[in-house]
Amino acid sequence: MIELLYAALASPHGIIVETSSVERLRQKLYAARRELNDEVLEALSLVTSPTNDCELWIVRKDGRDKEG
Repeated sequence: MIELLYAALASPHGIIVETSSVERLRQKLYAARRELNDEVLEALSLVTSPTNDCELWIVRKDGRDKEG
């Protein structure tokens, strides 16, 4: 779980994760983020794809890379 959060953070826009249960994955990622207590992870949003019910988008809220 942790590696997904940091992979999304390292990407300019975020990542897409395919899963059989978007809601379950979202809850696990929220729990992992809380447990890590790393404020930089607050730059991420966990969004269900509007076009594919099997995709969770972990996207940067600001849409910029980590240096910007």
